[in-house]
Amino acid sequence: MRTRIAALTGATALVVLLAGCAGASGEATSSDGPGGGGAGLGLISDGTLTVCANLESPPNVYAEADGTPVGVEVDLAKDMAKQMDLGIKFTELSFAGLIPALQAKQCDVIISSLYIKPEREQVASFVPYLLSGSGIAVEKDNPAGITGYDDSLCGTKAIGINGATGAGLLDEQSQKCTSEGKQPLTITLTDKAADALQQVIAGQQDLYLDTAEGASFFSKQSNGQLIGVGDPVGEIQIGAASLKQNSALHEALAAAFAALQDDGTYKGILDEWGFDALDIANAKS
Repeated sequence: MRTRIAALTGATALVVLLAGCAGASGEATSSDGPGGGGAGLGLISDGTLTVCANLESPPNVYAEADGTPVGVEVDLAKDMAKQMDLGIKFTELSFAGLIPALQAKQCDVIISSLYIKPEREQVASFVPYLLSGSGIAVEKDNPAGITGYDDSLCGTKAIGINGATGAGLLDEQSQKCTSEGKQPLTITLTDKAADALQQVIAGQQDLYLDTAEGASFFSKQSNGQLIGVGDPVGEIQIGAASLKQNSALHEALAAAFAALQDDGTYKGILDEWGFDALDIANAKS
């Protein structure tokens, strides 16, 4: 079976990689009308699961040229909503704006490459559904000689995404470099992966650090302009985040995901996107 990633070649790949994802922050994109479920779940719109997402994280969550949300997490979100007998609507935000929007009840759940971290669990309950990690992409000639998430980053110009785990990793490595008497990283943050990648390709930045699957995707789709270096850093779980006080919705999301695992839908989605290695069942105990 051809994977969805492998099908994204030629003009489509360049649109995704260099033109960025369609839509503007705060713009809502609807998919599938209201369903008949949702009673007692405290949804902001009856019969519809409203999802906050940042459509800048292919192959997990991104937008086609017409603004339609696509990606492995989009497919999971749609099938979880279907299990709950709900329609679904995606509301696009910057990555840094996802948790504030959930807290402001602008959506019911975040399904958008959100790593499960202790500070986030203070405000949200998570249903884990994927494994992930962080990875590095560089320009094909790799003029800075970067070998991975290590001391080769000292003194380099690095770019990451506002509010993402990769931004914190860059800061941590920079502090490690200075503690060892080496040059710190010069770190730039942006809300758009396409902007970051353009800067790497143009030689304005030495490296891009974000999710390992995203770095791998961009490398494969760049017509050889980008390459991944080093091993993924820090295995971590991605999950669907809902407000802690809404236990009914959390339980419904957990039950929906369990049903997708039981009936083979989850495995089918992972197979279609070539995400077998990110199966949550592979998590280390």
